[in-house]
Amino acid sequence: MKDLTQGSVTRHLLHMSAFLAASMVVQTLYLLADLYWVGRLGKEAIAAVGLAGNMTMIVLALTQMLAVGTTTLISQAAGRKDQSRAELVFNQSFASALSHSQ
Repeated sequence: MKDLTQGSVTRHLLHMSAFLAASMVVQTLYLLADLYWVGRLGKEAIAAVGLAGNMTMIVLALTQMLAVGTTTLISQAAGRKDQSRAELVFNQSFASALSHSQ
């Protein structure tokens, strides 16, 4: 486990947030590409893709809330040097994510 208590806080935050920002950009580009190709099929198809894109963003927001909560709890455990608690939080979060993905 990487010790986040050492080094620049700003650097750690930028490192962690870069992946989140990149995933949101990729999802938006994916939606725009869908709209480009589906746009040739008519208004109803564009509306369907737009609605599906909004639903996708809602699901992404919910999964990111789980990720932020998990990261917070793991960070607190790591700060206390409590490896077993960090592993427990990770395992429970992973199981929760898997059970809700079905």
